[in-house]
Amino acid sequence: MAVRRVNESVLGVLERPTLAWIARRLPPWVLPDHLTVVGFVGAFLAAAGFVLSHWAISWLWLSCVGLAANWFGDSLDGTLARLRRRERPRYGFFIDHTSDLFSNVIVFLGIGVSPCSHFGVACLGLIAFLMAFVYTMIGTHVRQSMRITYIGFGPTEIRTLLIIGNLLVIEFGVIDVHRWVAPLFPYEWVSIHDVVISFLAVAGALLIAFLAIREAGALGREDPPPIGPT
Repeated sequence: MAVRRVNESVLGVLERPTLAWIARRLPPWVLPDHLTVVGFVGAFLAAAGFVLSHWAISWLWLSCVGLAANWFGDSLDGTLARLRRRERPRYGFFIDHTSDLFSNVIVFLGIGVSPCSHFGVACLGLIAFLMAFVYTMIGTHVRQSMRITYIGFGPTEIRTLLIIGNLLVIEFGVIDVHRWVAPLFPYEWVSIHDVVISFLAVAGALLIAFLAIREAGALGREDPPPIGPT
């Protein structure tokens, strides 16, 4: 059965026509698998930039390039496959989401090693991502509907925020906002990355819990227990 994609990204009004424009102009020898590799390599570059920024903030430029490459490959591979009618539903689903899983893990761990965020906060963000990832896979199985975004927020928005955060750190350094959020964090210093990642992680976890409770009720009504002797 075909899986319906639910993508309500707030940046989608710009992203979708941009991806279609690029896909129509790619040379014939560029295949969706090539773009998946580009996205995966971009994740490694982004993580490497974060790790190397521990010694020099200017390495965050590499992280920005990696995040852009990750967006390019990860977002364009499916667009290209659909445009050329080269969809491979099971293979594409497996490769795309497996690469997403490993890509996001290494990026979040790289953030945790960087001076931009505490490792514990980066792991909190990773946990929230994994919750959303697993919940999406559950929904895909139950509803044949794969949710890419939650309240308009998805991978493209996360990459955009990370790039903006990197540029702010490159320009102004790591800004300590501990005095304004001291009761919420058990650290001597708190960065803007810490605050944004923590807020999104907590909000995302609460949203997923709400959606799960609502979906359980709906499925309970659609799939009632059998009547009569077992």
